[in-house]
Amino acid sequence: MTSYSTSAQCSTSDSACRISPERVNKVRPKLPLLKILQAAGAEGEMFTVKEVMRCLGQYIMVKQLYDQQEQHMVYCGGDLLGELLGRQSFSVKDPSPLYDMLRKNLVTLTTATTDAAQTLALAQDHRMELENIMLSETSQAQILCSLILCGI
Repeated sequence: MTSYSTSAQCSTSDSACRISPERVNKVRPKLPLLKILQAAGAEGEMFTVKEVMRCLGQYIMVKQLYDQQEQHMVYCGGDLLGELLGRQSFSVKDPSPLYDMLRKNLVTLTTATTDAAQTLALAQDHRMELENIMLSETSQAQILCSLILCGI
């Protein structure tokens, strides 16, 4: 579903995500991921992939799940995030466990009138969006910044 939406922005001085309007595709997180996003200050039940990533970064910051010395390491064992990932830790230098979790826990929003071809196209768009994020070094640097410093 393409709609006018909101885009979350986090900063280290905020405990919640700030919102700015833009036209984007939306996703609905499954309940365990939604709880994590809400713990980071997200409101509502529909988000963009960028909002989800930024709020995950905010969650990691607020819960101080990252290593102070090696800030690319996230230690999430014993936390809701660790349960969702099925891991004790991960590195944002290799965020594939995070992307795998997002693929399983984000549902692309569609309307009742959307036909199968449109649904497939939307699913492919989100898959390509996640793959582009993974492949782009610039995007990886932005994700690293957003996950660890949340200073976008």
